[in-house]
This record gives sequence, C-alpha cells and structure tokens, in this order.
Amino acid sequence: MGCCTSTKNTSPSFMYCKKLQEAIERNNIKALNEIHKTFSHEENKTVIDEPFITIHELNMSPLAYALWVGRLNAFLHLHKKMGASLVSMENLFVQQGKTPLEILCLNGNLEVLQYYLPVFLSCSHPEVAPPLDDSVSVDFQKSTLVETKLNHTYTPIHLACEHGNIHIIDFVFKYFKGKPIIPQILDLDFQDESSGENCALIACRKGNYPMVKFLNEVCGANFRVLNKRYENAVLITAAASKRRPTHNYYDVFVYLIDVVKLDITYMHEEVMLLLEDRTMIRFFESKLQKKGITSLKNTVEKKYEISRPSIPVSKEELIIEEQGDNFQLRKAIDDLDDNTQSVLSSIQPEDFRPITPFLSTMTLDGK
Repeated sequence: MGCCTSTKNTSPSFMYCKKLQEAIERNNIKALNEIHKTFSHEENKTVIDEPFITIHELNMSPLAYALWVGRLNAFLHLHKKMGASLVSMENLFVQQGKTPLEILCLNGNLEVLQYYLPVFLSCSHPEVAPPLDDSVSVDFQKSTLVETKLNHTYTPIHLACEHGNIHIIDFVFKYFKGKPIIPQILDLDFQDESSGENCALIACRKGNYPMVKFLNEVCGANFRVLNKRYENAVLITAAASKRRPTHNYYDVFVYLIDVVKLDITYMHEEVMLLLEDRTMIRFFESKLQKKGITSLKNTVEKKYEISRPSIPVSKEELIIEEQGDNFQLRKAIDDLDDNTQSVLSSIQPEDFRPITPFLSTMTLDGK
C-alpha cells in the first residue's frame, strides 16, 4: 500500500493524500470536509477523481479507496458532497481489469454493496448476460452502458464464495429471491466459462463446510453439476483433500454423500485413488460396499500396479496413462512432492488478480 509520492513530505499533495487516506479509513466526515476546504484552492491539489493511492498495484481514487476498504459513510460523502464521480471510479477500475462489484464481493464489503448494487442494476440491463470477456461499465448519470473487454471469467459471486464471504452470498441471494431474472455475474448456479465451476463446486474445492451447508440448505444451490472435466463435487473434494492434507475435508465429503446424496459410484476409482485421509477412505469404502462395490483402496492401487508395462516407469506415470485426461487425478499426481504453501495455486493472496481464469483444483489463498 502506498500514497501518492512527492519530493517533500510536507508538500500539500502529500499531506492531502495522507490525510485523505486516514479520513476515509476512519469514516471521518468532519476530516473529509476539512481536507476539502483546506486543499480545494491549492494550485497543486489532487483532483477528487484522480488516483491518490496504490494497493497491490491497483491505483485508486478517493471514491475507489472508500469502496475498497468498505467505508460507506466516506463513500457516500465523497460522492454526494464532494463531487466524486461513480462513472470515473468505475472506469478507473475497469481500465485496470477490475470492476467495483468484483472488489466488493472479494473483500466482503457488504454495506457499500447494499448501496451500490441497486444503483448499478438501475442503470444496466441484468436480463442481458454479458459475453465471456466483456465487463459492463455503467454511466450512472446518463444510464448508458460502456462495454470494456476484460480477460476474466470468474464472476463477482464466485469470488465471494471463493473467499468464504457468506454474508455477501446471503445478501445477493435474498436480493434476487423471487425475482424472475438474475444477472449471470450474481447467479450462484452460473458455471465459470473456464473451469465449469459454480459456487457449489467452488465451496467444495475450498473445503468450506459452512459455505457448503449454506448454499445447499438456504440457497438451494446446484451441487449436481459437473465441471469442464466432467468431475462431480465428490471427486473435486477428494482431489482438494489430497492437495491440502492438513485441512478438514471430511465434513464436506460426508455431507455431499449423506445429505446432498450425490452418486458415489461416479468415477469411484478415481476418487479412491485421490483419497489419502484414512477416515475419508474408510467412509467411502463402506458406502461403496452398500452399493455392491467391494473394491478397497489398496485393491484399486494394486490394479494399476498390475497394469504396469515392462518398461520401467513410475507408478504415477502409469496412473496418468491409465486415467487419460482426468484432470483432478493428473493435477494431484503432478504435485505429489510439492511442499509449497499451496499446491493448488501459485497465486499468493497479496498478488490476487480476480481477472485470472481458474480451474477446479486451483485456489487463491492456499486455504
């Protein structure tokens, strides 16, 4: 994080930036008024809609920063009293590959979202789903749409789910409940164009048990979809549990089978090969036996060992050959010896880019 710089820290522009940042963070309306009065006539003043601070390489204007940190009072005051433009803020984000809705859902800023969403929808056409690589820039003053190409597929609601922001999911779900049309970017069941994940599959991959329960029991989210690799929620959960052995995936795994009642026979050998947690293995074996499938994990593993050709190859290479293009299995085997913070992704939290396309075994924060 950094403020705008100056050759002298006592210069008006530097003091403007520092005081403005502090006033926004504290939701201090009195301080905002004093700053505006003090610097409004300075020759070198910072224009209210110009970037004044950079966070994670993202340049922000005062209004954009208030949105980023989720300070509703400061956001409203900057816009309504100090003349900050919503259009300029939107364009500033879009030029950097972001949208206000993405940031609000990602950061979990509910108060600002509650104000911003109705305004956004009143100036756009939610019944028209935006193309894959298009983002909609809204001119709040003229009620027109400006389409800007963005290289992303994850929607704002996907980002909220990815980061465990149940309060955002809850607000969006209730806001559109009973309404005939839900914009794709806020539809819980919309499947990501790159990975095929919807919010339900994302929650399973993250191993977020409260989110899984909430999506199923409150929102009625669709857990029966397959991703782009034709993998169901059970397989995705099994793969994620292999990648993150210290995280508890057991509760999600059991819930999907006992409560959601997903088909456990679907690609069950792939699931068995991926499972490493003993409690999950025993549970899955017992469930398969009730379906008349008596194969145990060691039996499945031995099956692939027997299939090994005479040419010396590793067991991992053999499994990849036998499984063909199975995405979860191949990814799990590729990273068997990876001891990094997160084998699911090389993306670090501080470098997060919501414009990056994701596949089913990727995660943003290593959790």
